[in-house]
Amino acid sequence: MEELLKKILEKVDGIESSVTELKEGQKRLEERQVKLEEGQKRLEERQVKLEEGQKRLEERQVKLEEGQKRLEDRQKKIEEGQKEIRKELKYIWDDIKKLDDRLFAHEKIHQI
Repeated sequence: MEELLKKILEKVDGIESSVTELKEGQKRLEERQVKLEEGQKRLEERQVKLEEGQKRLEERQVKLEEGQKRLEDRQKKIEEGQKEIRKELKYIWDDIKKLDDRLFAHEKIHQI
């Protein structure tokens, strides 16, 4: 009988040891779960920040494209203005040449 009680006590001790190990393992698993959840939360926060940054980049891209269009429009107006100035200069030079020809002809007449 004593031998049987001894075996039962050994089994109970083994079971208690196993239960203690299981509880410790459960505690470690729960701690890891908490850390995983915290890590997941940080990842989600970073994801939100990345999405916000992406949105700002897209908005800036739109503004850059609008600015580029304005620059191109202004460049076109400058080129048109330059063409107009060249045209006006041509008319001015034509008038100067006509005046020069008249002066030359007038001087020639007076030299005769």
